[in-house]
Amino acid sequence: MFKSRLGGKLTLELDTAELGVLSQLFDQMSELLEDPDSETGSDPLAKLLNMSGSTQISEDPALARLFPDGYAGDEHASADFRRFTEQDLRTQKITALATARETLIDWTGKSSITAQQALDWLKALNDLRLVLGTRLEITDDTDRDFDVDEPGMHLYNYLTYLQGTLIDALT
Repeated sequence: MFKSRLGGKLTLELDTAELGVLSQLFDQMSELLEDPDSETGSDPLAKLLNMSGSTQISEDPALARLFPDGYAGDEHASADFRRFTEQDLRTQKITALATARETLIDWTGKSSITAQQALDWLKALNDLRLVLGTRLEITDDTDRDFDVDEPGMHLYNYLTYLQGTLIDALT
């Protein structure tokens, strides 16, 4: 869990099981965020100007949640929005995830993290929760009863708790 210390310092304390779960989740998230079209047939000018992003929303609901339509009612505007923004957004997500993953390398159980690392952790945890929530079909208007003993719900609740401790430590 994240804690605030004197002088505005933040610490993260995890046991071995939490470290294993988070490391595995970060690895899986990294695989999910890999851009399958990153090098194949890309226009060099479009790539240089970072305009080589996809124009189609992903068929994977989790990726569609991470990279939603910018203009739900306008297919052409949505395609342009996606082409011009998705690569940057993907890069930001990958960078935040990499920062969070790096803090777990050579883990000793408790570590201080910088303010920037904390913000990257916040982004990475939020993205993990979005993906897991999508996989579990959690929505604002879900009326279904969730099995509280379902492993996915335990994991979702743990990530929510961890993110909450980080928000509390930052405020």
